Amino acid sequence: MAKTAAEYQRAYRERKAELAKQAGDPTDKISARPFSEYVENDGNWTVIQEVLDCVGVTPPAFGADKDDQWREEWGEPYRASIGRAERMVGAFLDAASGLADAIARYKRKEIDRAIADLEASDITAPAIKKKALAEIVRLNRIRDQLDKQVRWSLPQWKTTGEN
Repeated sequence: MAKTAAEYQRAYRERKAELAKQAGDPTDKISARPFSEYVENDGNWTVIQEVLDCVGVTPPAFGADKDDQWREEWGEPYRASIGRAERMVGAFLDAASGLADAIARYKRKEIDRAIADLEASDITAPAIKKKALAEIVRLNRIRDQLDKQVRWSLPQWKTTGEN
């Protein structure tokens, strides 16, 4: 069966993306010094180290221009410390997203439990019933807030040869 125009276009985009991935970052060819040398002297690096240390995360060291965690099966070229740093950004974003999701699920469950406790309590007196209903409304608003997504703006850290 013949491919549709959309299938040809999808295959073309996939081939193009794979070639760009294998080619690496175009800034690799113009860099005069390795990222490991640059980052240690960057004024922002001490702030990054302090922030990570505040939450008990050992800040990474970039003493040498190497990437011991790189794996050939990833299909990406070896890019030393800059490649490691870029993967770290992705890993931190994934970890932050996963942790935020776990926190939101925890808080939703606790809110649901508190609402269930209020609904199961003895609320026969009008004043107590009014307070309990107000608390349920407040807890539902908080739960609705947890269902929302937040957005953070980050500087672009990966580049390709494409415009």
